[in-house]
This record gives sequence, C-alpha cells and structure tokens, in this order.
Amino acid sequence: MQQVNASQIWQDLGPGYFRELSTFGAIQDAVLLNMLTAGRVLQLKSGEVLYSVGDRTAYFYIVLQGSINNFIPGQDGSMVISRHHEPGDDLGFVHMISLSNRTATAIVEQDAVILEISIEQFFELHQQEPEAFGLLLLNLARGMARTIVRMADKVAELDKKFFISGNKQ
Repeated sequence: MQQVNASQIWQDLGPGYFRELSTFGAIQDAVLLNMLTAGRVLQLKSGEVLYSVGDRTAYFYIVLQGSINNFIPGQDGSMVISRHHEPGDDLGFVHMISLSNRTATAIVEQDAVILEISIEQFFELHQQEPEAFGLLLLNLARGMARTIVRMADKVAELDKKFFISGNKQ
C-alpha cells in the first residue's frame, strides 16, 4: 500500500471521471478535490489486504480504480466472498457509522486506487459543507440499499433452492 498524490490523480483522471462514480454523484468538483486532498489516496496491488476481521474501524474507503473483495469467515474456517467492490463503491462505511470492528477481510482483486476517509474528515465535511455532506450521505445510503436488495435476492434464491431440494423444515 502506497500513498499517491491526490492532486495528480485528480488531474490524471479528470473531474468528469469522479462525477461518474456513484458515491460522488452530484457533489461539486471543489468539494471532491478537497475530499481527495484532505483524505489519503492509496494505491494497492492485487492480493494486498486493506483490512482484516476484527480491525478497529476509523476509516471508510471509496474505490476509485480497480476492484476489491470482502471475505467473511465461513463456518468451516474458510473465507467466503461477501461483496465485490468496483469503482465508486464504498468499503467499511457501515462499520464506521455503526462504530463496530471489521467483520470482513478486504483483499485487492485488481490493482486499485482508493480514497481513505477518516471519521474526523467525515465529521468536518458535515460541518463545513452540509449540502455536499447530505449528497454524500444519500449516495452512501443508496449504495447500502442496493447491497441490501442484492443480499435479500440471494437469500430468497438460496431459500428457494433449499425448499425445492426437499429440505423444508
């Protein structure tokens, strides 16, 4: 994991790129640039671990480029993929906002660039840019809602397979 120059990433990718990321939708360019420079932009290589089960949560992350998978411990001790994160997705927001330790291990699938946002930075955005904070919160909530819908669909699919196989209880 290596910190990279946020201003350079902004220049290289361009403001339009950031506006297309779901977490940043409708947020003004000046606020986005400030979020990048106030946070930490990190570059990670495939296979690197961003965080592990049990880690304290003081940050959440936005995938800017690449992809990262979350794995949770399975009943047999194996690691089971629980979520796949693409550019624009957040990682760790739910844990940060709930003040709970990590329940998953995040491993980079494809070389990635991410924005790390601390609890303090998140609170400062709330105080200094309430309109942008509201948009960010709405975008994060929308991402959580999409995840809940996907999880509910998966549970229904598994329940249907279980019922069809004759294992009803």
